[in-house]
Amino acid sequence: MNKNTAIKVQNLSKAYKLYSQPIDRLKESLNPFGKKYHKDFYALKDVSFEIKKGETVGIIGRNGSGKSTLLKIITGVLTPIGGYADVHGKISAILELGAGFNPEMTGVENIYLNTSINGMSKEATDEKIEEILAFSELGEFIHQPLKTYSSGMKARLAFAVAINIDPDILIVDEALSVGDAAFQRKCFAKMDQIREAGATILFVSHSTTSIVNLCSRAIWLSEGKKIIEGSPKLVTGLYMKHSSNKQVDSFAIQKELHKIEKALLEEKEDTLLVDTSLDDFFNPSLKPKSTIHYEPKGAKISDAKITTLDNKQVNTITHGKTYIYTYIVDFTKEYDEIEFAMLIKSKDGERIVGTVYSESKGVFDIIKGKYRVSFEFKNLLNKGSYFLNAGILARDGAKKEYAHRIIDVCMIEVIGSKKYAAGSVDLIENIVLQRV
Repeated sequence: MNKNTAIKVQNLSKAYKLYSQPIDRLKESLNPFGKKYHKDFYALKDVSFEIKKGETVGIIGRNGSGKSTLLKIITGVLTPIGGYADVHGKISAILELGAGFNPEMTGVENIYLNTSINGMSKEATDEKIEEILAFSELGEFIHQPLKTYSSGMKARLAFAVAINIDPDILIVDEALSVGDAAFQRKCFAKMDQIREAGATILFVSHSTTSIVNLCSRAIWLSEGKKIIEGSPKLVTGLYMKHSSNKQVDSFAIQKELHKIEKALLEEKEDTLLVDTSLDDFFNPSLKPKSTIHYEPKGAKISDAKITTLDNKQVNTITHGKTYIYTYIVDFTKEYDEIEFAMLIKSKDGERIVGTVYSESKGVFDIIKGKYRVSFEFKNLLNKGSYFLNAGILARDGAKKEYAHRIIDVCMIEVIGSKKYAAGSVDLIENIVLQRV
């Protein structure tokens, strides 16, 4: 394995024997002719990828896609039936809540147990114990048996231990989803810190936003197979687009990804000339490079754009001014419950602001034909590039889904924000300094 490689997975497969009834297991073991009474279920089938040292890679997929099985093989908990997983470096993993812990022991006792399993001496744990306790924020509960802990408390303890043993490779399997928002933010900040220190992170999550914000690459698994890997924004976008499909067409999705990547490579990087007078204008070269169109289901969105209040189309807009985001919807099917949606995202895929427009109780009487919806907004965005989504939510009987949706349909560049503004949005109206 290359010295710059942290994890190499090659043609990895894992199968389980499924029996229709318990007696079939005995019949199979005693049959003199080796007759099979089981069916093979492949949790993983011929999966290959490589992760470089210092990379943060996200794995996404529906429940049952093989994500947890893959991580258990990488960490040595399970043995594959084919292929291999090579790991170079010290691993710290959070695979399941309570894994590696004894429910009868206290939190403190479990810290020493878990660190010893990970190869740390008692002396080394003594040096880290205060840092682990402070991060877990468990207070007096740290001296209580683990069996009395809630799932969120177990997550706190597991993560506090995992990130404080100075791992070369940190593996996290959706454990943070049970924590509260403040603790999740604390964990992500800590992961950013250890990533900057050179650690490799393998992160499994159902949150596409977390994967886009945290990871440098993403892998999509479905039914034990790798569908695609690449830019987190592209992979999660295609995953969301096809997530409702009963069967995932791997070949078609790979073609779709390659088509988008090719367009990105061929797109010339035009330099945006900032107008020092801060006038709004339209730059034809300023357009999204990874627009994803969902299949229309009774409606089709078109002509999405940003305009000034006097209907001038723009995509370079000034902080503090008011604009209109508008698009046309052509309904080919009648609905009695429709919602018009919009979303503004950062270039990293983080959701900045969005809304859904509907009449009282979310009901519109829609007949076939074209409609224009307009969202007027005051631009509080700070300087930078942003992308807009458009979507039509419709109820057909008991089922509610997108009748049409376009990801990154528009791109805007914001100019004229404060020199020292931080973050994506500036909410500060006034600052007063008084001597007291």
